[in-house]
Amino acid sequence: MPQKPATYDQPLSITYSFSAHDFGAGAGTDVIQGPAGHKGRVRNVTLFEVSETFTNVTTAALIRVGTAADPDKHAEVDCGTTASGASHVNTAAELYNTEIAADEAVHVDYVAPTGGTPAGIGAVNVTIDWYI
Repeated sequence: MPQKPATYDQPLSITYSFSAHDFGAGAGTDVIQGPAGHKGRVRNVTLFEVSETFTNVTTAALIRVGTAADPDKHAEVDCGTTASGASHVNTAAELYNTEIAADEAVHVDYVAPTGGTPAGIGAVNVTIDWYI
């Protein structure tokens, strides 16, 4: 029997996992391409497997989810001073509840902390609910 298409009320939820990024060493980007023809919303952003405590002397490290033109269109998560061995899950305010357009490339940008000796290494999960 064919599977019913994902709807807004019953979305196809996919978690994209990215290996550890050294935020202290600088910025980086990963790109997500959702299922063809599907729109979506970011449901969750998690920093995990933290192996080096994050610094926050002048500005904190950030995880931004958006587009190439608007890097924080969908979410901006402040990594703060997440300790080695800990994890950090977004707050509701860090998710902007904006719709990802069908076939839009979603950029996950890693922004380095500034001030002092920038540090922080951790892996990232981004969960997106996709629907037609």
